[in-house]
Amino acid sequence: MKVRSKGKVKQQQRVLLVALYLLKRLEGAANPPKRRVLRFIQSNHLVHIRPEDEEMREAGEPIWAHDLSWQRNALKNNGSIRMPEIGIWQITEHGERDVEQWAKRVKEHVESKPKWVNDFKLHSSPEAEFDDEFHYEYYITEETVRWGVKIATTGI
Repeated sequence: MKVRSKGKVKQQQRVLLVALYLLKRLEGAANPPKRRVLRFIQSNHLVHIRPEDEEMREAGEPIWAHDLSWQRNALKNNGSIRMPEIGIWQITEHGERDVEQWAKRVKEHVESKPKWVNDFKLHSSPEAEFDDEFHYEYYITEETVRWGVKIATTGI
């Protein structure tokens, strides 16, 4: 059994929160169904999906989607999301504040290191300077980072 690192798990949770935040703020989808959230993540390239992660799990969904879906439980348990109905995910005020605080940290980091987004691959190791570990295994993408900066700048 392959063990997931804390960094990847944290990134999966971050991506789910960012996607829910953006769906609510940009599209008015306060209660999006799971499939819409996962399509949003995939179509906006918020995660790196390796070819082997496109393989199907027994549950009938790709590995990447299945793994992301499991992170909703941790987010529900810490109060960042709620599930008002089966298959419906909703970001809470706590989750929104978490995204905004993360976005602020990302923006500050990008401003202090302007080439960082463009050189993202170089900053994907555990030894990298950013303290949030969101890039630990290079799971999230430059697009996720760019959205973080945009959230912090515009307040979307």
